[in-house]
Amino acid sequence: MWLSILIIISINLIAVAASPGKVVVFDGVTTVQTPTRIQVLTKGRLFAQGGRLVDIYLNDQHLKKIMTGGDGYGYLKHIPEKPGFQKVLARSGATSSSGLLLVARRSEKVIIIEVEGAFKDAVFSSELRANSQEAVKKLDETYTLIYLSRLLGKGISRGWLEKEGFPESVILRWRGTRTFKSLSKKGINLHAVIGSAAVMSAAKKHIEHRYAFEKSKDAKLVKNWDEILKLLQSTAPDEKAEDRGQKTEDR
Repeated sequence: MWLSILIIISINLIAVAASPGKVVVFDGVTTVQTPTRIQVLTKGRLFAQGGRLVDIYLNDQHLKKIMTGGDGYGYLKHIPEKPGFQKVLARSGATSSSGLLLVARRSEKVIIIEVEGAFKDAVFSSELRANSQEAVKKLDETYTLIYLSRLLGKGISRGWLEKEGFPESVILRWRGTRTFKSLSKKGINLHAVIGSAAVMSAAKKHIEHRYAFEKSKDAKLVKNWDEILKLLQSTAPDEKAEDRGQKTEDR
């Protein structure tokens, strides 16, 4: 595991060093009429670079120009008025980056899926867990999905998920128990989580249905995605996917 982490860090450092500077947009999640912060980060070749102007766009509409702080981070408060996926674009100088903001209804049941712990036997394994794409696509018809990246980061995770044909959604950074506390505070209806033992431990006070492919005292051990699909279909909400508002249509 530690070797995998060192390899990931090395890859990220090489990628950053090859670039003269960039701006990063973090994916976010909130509920309708609940304030959230659009978060960006400006970087130099290796480290964060503060004091840079960044133009923030939401669904191609310019919101505001902000300046990042000394740590390179910049924030813009936003109160969404309708459910759905909203595209966030940040532009600083000649560089730009995009992200997603998921605005959910409080009634929507949400499933958290850890990329590293749910889809592959090892971080760099090229072999997918059997039927994972089909099961996740089926769940996406009824539930709202949120991906969680514990090691790979948003950029690598998004590219991999797209290549493998998984449904598009936001990818959140792993922050331990704070990940689930923050989502609950914003009114997100956390219904289930799928991932590693570490994620199960952090989620046990916040999510009732917890499933892992490895032994964990805080989750139900499952053998495959077909088992997860069967378990979650029995707890599915009554409303159909098309009744969940514009979230599905706006992707």
